[in-house]
Amino acid sequence: MSNSELQQKHFNELRLKYQQGDQYKKPTSDKFLYMILRKVDLGIYVTDIEFQWLKKNELFKTIEIINFHQYQIEEKQRLESEFLELRNEYNIPKDLEISTSSPVYSILYKLSSGLTVTDPELKLLTQHGCTETVNLIQNINDFFNLKQKYKVSNNTNQIPTEPLYSILKKLNSRDELTESEATWLLKSEHKEAQSIYQQRETERKSIVEFAKLKSKYQVESYPDKSITGRLYPILKNIDSGQTLNLEDRKWLQSKKMHTLVQLDEDLKNKNIFSKLKELYKATTHSDIKVFGELFKVLVKIAFCDPSTSNMSVEVALLPEQFKCDLSEQDIKWLISEGLTESANIAQQIHFKFLKSKYQIIGQLPVDPFYGIMLKIEREERLDPKQVVQLIEEERLSRHGKIAIAYYRLEAIFYEKEYQRTGNRWNLPSASANWRKADKPEQALKVTENINWGKVKETDLKSALLVTRGATFRDLVKLDEAENCANQAIEHQPNNHQPYTLMGAICYDRGQYVDGDRWFSMAIERGADDTDDEIKRIVRMTKDKEKRREVIEYLLNKDKKLYAWAASYLKE
Repeated sequence: MSNSELQQKHFNELRLKYQQGDQYKKPTSDKFLYMILRKVDLGIYVTDIEFQWLKKNELFKTIEIINFHQYQIEEKQRLESEFLELRNEYNIPKDLEISTSSPVYSILYKLSSGLTVTDPELKLLTQHGCTETVNLIQNINDFFNLKQKYKVSNNTNQIPTEPLYSILKKLNSRDELTESEATWLLKSEHKEAQSIYQQRETERKSIVEFAKLKSKYQVESYPDKSITGRLYPILKNIDSGQTLNLEDRKWLQSKKMHTLVQLDEDLKNKNIFSKLKELYKATTHSDIKVFGELFKVLVKIAFCDPSTSNMSVEVALLPEQFKCDLSEQDIKWLISEGLTESANIAQQIHFKFLKSKYQIIGQLPVDPFYGIMLKIEREERLDPKQVVQLIEEERLSRHGKIAIAYYRLEAIFYEKEYQRTGNRWNLPSASANWRKADKPEQALKVTENINWGKVKETDLKSALLVTRGATFRDLVKLDEAENCANQAIEHQPNNHQPYTLMGAICYDRGQYVDGDRWFSMAIERGADDTDDEIKRIVRMTKDKEKRREVIEYLLNKDKKLYAWAASYLKE
């Protein structure tokens, strides 16, 4: 076959290969087309002039194939360039010679494609001397896992980047971040990592604080180091000046941490002292000593102050020696210390306290009753005229606690007068006042050891026997009372008092007619208090049936005169 024939055959094969078919009908240009196709087939780049000619002749498919063919010519170069980049990116030693067909590049390409590298592949890299590459791959895997764990989804870098990688490793190992790392993280968009860091930082600071507090309060020997344990919040409360609750105190006692219990006790007392100074206007006083004189006085005020329910609870927990009643001396001490306002408050509270102590209900003017109650507290004798006047004006109950206290002081006064002077006339006065003070046993004791043979005055004997008989009557020893009354009549038959006593004894026995007869004899001898005695009998009778009986007797006898008795039937 001639050269021309071979050339034509070659041209036809090239036309078929590059899909130039029957659409091309310009034989005069075959030579130019043949040259272009020969260049392409030999791997020689086609020029712009040649491409323009192909476009002009609408050989678009041929152009497409030529473009692809020329791309293939460059493929090896591109692949080698990519392998070079992979070597640099994954720390392949520069002096290590690796052919393009080496499996090392396959592993690197897997890695860059985001695929997992297997252990055998890592071993192969090690065998090829790619130790740094293996280390990098392990760091990449570690970086990936850390980003997953701490939800750093917006970082798409495969190769570990700094400072993020270092920060995530420190978060994972609970190591402390440097100041620059912390600043970088807090300014980043990694919210989950920020939250974990802040939480860890809080925990770290708490652990450091816990250790310092244990050292400060000398409880380093306690084994618990956890900030979630019981001791840490207790120490924080103590250190911040907050008192502990009962459960925490019991826990400390169970752990034998008595020093902490005492610290809490001291703190609690300091807080109480501070509150009391504020409450009772004593903040200007220089005394800051817990359990000092000011503390004791303020506690007494609070102990007697019904308006401070919250403080009363705290005061009630103080040692027993502080639970004392406020006194006049305490108020004088406040005045002497220049705490006039505190003294005024204390005086008002003291007055209310004494009212409660002496069971006085309702309004009561300070004057004269505060002075009266102060005298009673001082065990001083009251002015009898003043007390009698107040009772008559019904400003003071005849049988109230103030009156009873008055009678007790009177009884004590007359007993002392007897001991001082030897005058036996003080004895019936003492006995009568003990009776009014609801102390019949004491009243009886006054007249118990009298040497009757040495009592020459008949009127004194009668008075002593009457008060002794009245006391027996108080004790419901009516036979002994009658015996005393009869002896008194023998010694002084014209004195009305023993007759009044006999009338009362008969009423106590239910012998109302006999009682009226004795009362009549008493009136004949000058008595003017028989009605008062009858009222006292009705009032003091505890047995309801017996009281009803005497009231009915009185109303049947004179309904108008004894109208007052009807009110007792309603009780």
